[in-house]
Amino acid sequence: MRDFRWLFLLVSAAVVFALLAPQQQPGTPEDAVKQVYDTIESLPEGSAILLAMDYDPQAKAELEPTSIALVRHALRRNLRVIGMTFWFTGNDFANVLFEQVGSEFPDKVWGRDYVYLGFQPGGMAQVITGMGENIARTFPQDYRNRATAGMPIFQQVQSLKDIAYLIDLAAGDSFVGWIVYGGDKYAVKMAVGCTAVSGPDMFVRLDAKQINGLIAGLRGAADYESLIGIPGLGTSGMFAQSIIHAMIVLSVILGNGLYFWRKRKKHQEA
Repeated sequence: MRDFRWLFLLVSAAVVFALLAPQQQPGTPEDAVKQVYDTIESLPEGSAILLAMDYDPQAKAELEPTSIALVRHALRRNLRVIGMTFWFTGNDFANVLFEQVGSEFPDKVWGRDYVYLGFQPGGMAQVITGMGENIARTFPQDYRNRATAGMPIFQQVQSLKDIAYLIDLAAGDSFVGWIVYGGDKYAVKMAVGCTAVSGPDMFVRLDAKQINGLIAGLRGAADYESLIGIPGLGTSGMFAQSIIHAMIVLSVILGNGLYFWRKRKKHQEA
């Protein structure tokens, strides 16, 4: 009887090592990811970007690294960052993300440089159309229950028309609503962050110019982290995946080698 516990222990040790000592793997960031980076780099200081954190805990492992990298990049570039979500199940950890990344920049202030608005009940068409008219009126309070009217971050940012860049971090098809009711209707430049399994379907949106950039899965997050020069969860996650994939390949080779060696040995003994 074979004891697979040693194999599981070896895999666990490899994952822990990769997460504790992540290494940037060689490679060129995908063009779709670089387009998002270049767009944010090109925005004038003080411009406002909107991050729609439309994912839940199931997709958190893939989309949170991208979210963190985007907020870091925007704050470093002295852009104003406004966050919200259509997924109530992801509301709380999206706020934690904004608070944690915001704390990395002591000179940045909640309500002036960044704010997380939270979840607003209602259909996407209704909420996005409301934001197209007035964001603060659509979200009278932020996640902390503070009145948004009069917040410095909304000075000269009244509606979606004043948003320089909109990025939907989508675990589902929320990007469709943002494209139809936001990007197209109000002529807002838009990009999408998605899970790896959804990535191939998104290239149709890129080709149709409905979005100008795409960050898909952990690979996309790792690419973006390399562009901003701050390794994070995407880099460590991809390093862990690479180590495990290498272990699987070696296990297959070793297992087949042992099989043919034993077969040959039995044949010789016979």
